[in-house]
Amino acid sequence: MDIREIEDLRAMLPAGRTLFSYAKHQYGLQLLRYAAPRPTPVAALRQTPAAPLLQKPQVRTALARCGREVGREFLDAQIACLPAPEHYALTLGVWAAATSRGRAPQTSRRGANLVLQLNFSNRHNRAFERLLKPKDGWEFNCRGHPALHDERALRRYTLAWARLDIDFDRGEALIEEIQTDWIRRASSLRQTVELVMQGRMQRPRYLQNRFDGKDADIVEYCERHLAPHRERWDEAMLSAVLFFLREELGIAGIWTHTARSGVILKQIYGAPPVSLYSDLPKRFCFRESESLPEFLAREKKSVRRLRGQPRSRLQKFML
Repeated sequence: MDIREIEDLRAMLPAGRTLFSYAKHQYGLQLLRYAAPRPTPVAALRQTPAAPLLQKPQVRTALARCGREVGREFLDAQIACLPAPEHYALTLGVWAAATSRGRAPQTSRRGANLVLQLNFSNRHNRAFERLLKPKDGWEFNCRGHPALHDERALRRYTLAWARLDIDFDRGEALIEEIQTDWIRRASSLRQTVELVMQGRMQRPRYLQNRFDGKDADIVEYCERHLAPHRERWDEAMLSAVLFFLREELGIAGIWTHTARSGVILKQIYGAPPVSLYSDLPKRFCFRESESLPEFLAREKKSVRRLRGQPRSRLQKFML
């Protein structure tokens, strides 16, 4: 993407953010909305790529209430009734090379990526700061990664992010990656603190330098306040991506990498988490496809790399 397109898009967001609520396993109902934008017989949906969604527990419960047809208004009402949603704020960032003519790291083509950031609610942020008492603005996101690094007094923190390459002229997008530092690093900290509490190791200096919270408070934060996000962060992030691309931007053609295609095109050294490129897209109705986004099909070097490797096709969103 051209970085000017990204800056224009960021300026268009209301107050620089969009609210997004997500309940566990909500994605089944959300995706069914795309498959049935108008009242559609359930029997007809069983003959489409949306068929696996009909077996999801939340969807089966909803279908028991709707009769023989299902449509968007009905599904919106079912989503609104889901218990215990978490509330997030979506913000946009940029992933770009150090120079205007360069290629950003781990991208499939030259240019920049738009970053969609999934940020915690203020309720979570207050609990994090109260229990962990971070020093000098310390948090769980790496400075070199495209999380929202907020300098305001009432700071926002990023749970996860997605890097996107978009062609607005053709209505196509490639999800380059989704990732979280927060869950991974917080889980590692909890393991360390539990060893300290068990007397199996001394409290490490890096922990003392970063947080003033007591060990028991750190465990409480991880068990009580972070646990709901830990068990749903990946599906919440991908749901937010599809919501943003389909409903905010009107993008219909959406692809994501397999683990293999990502290594080839992004020139990654070391395998990424396979489940984020296999199990998760499959649950969300992505399927391996011979097709490519047109902006990527024009990259002759990229096409040659893919054709020369087995099991290197991208995955396309089928709804």
